[in-house]
Amino acid sequence: MMDQEEFKRYLGKMQALCSRGEKCRADIRMKLEKKNISSEDINNILQALEEDGFLDEVRYAKAYVHDKSRLQGWGPRKISGMLKMKGIPEEIIESTMFQLDDEMLMANLEDALNKKDKTIKETDPVKLRARLVRYGINKGYNYWQVLRVLDTLKK
Repeated sequence: MMDQEEFKRYLGKMQALCSRGEKCRADIRMKLEKKNISSEDINNILQALEEDGFLDEVRYAKAYVHDKSRLQGWGPRKISGMLKMKGIPEEIIESTMFQLDDEMLMANLEDALNKKDKTIKETDPVKLRARLVRYGINKGYNYWQVLRVLDTLKK
């Protein structure tokens, strides 16, 4: 158990970190564990951050979904998988995934596949299509979504 002075120092550092960008509980926990802080103290710091509004899992999930879908072109499967890895509760993930716009997702996928198509030096159309399908799936899109976009691109 750390003393009050040390607690305030670490709390201040984590508040500064949270104010620079959205963080989730797992991010803060990992940061504090690297400094060999006890679990009880970490939980107290996390609780204080949540009470003061520096830490909010719903707000974090919304920002994450927005950034990854619009800025990095990730699909819904990859986004939800990464949120699960960060320890975000399933009900929060489901509620924030509704903000994804299908038309925007399909446009992102089409752009990504077009760019990838230009970089692949494959002459065999079957192998080219297979590589593009794998690429789309790795970006977090469903198989049927990738096929639908590929079919519209080849027409």
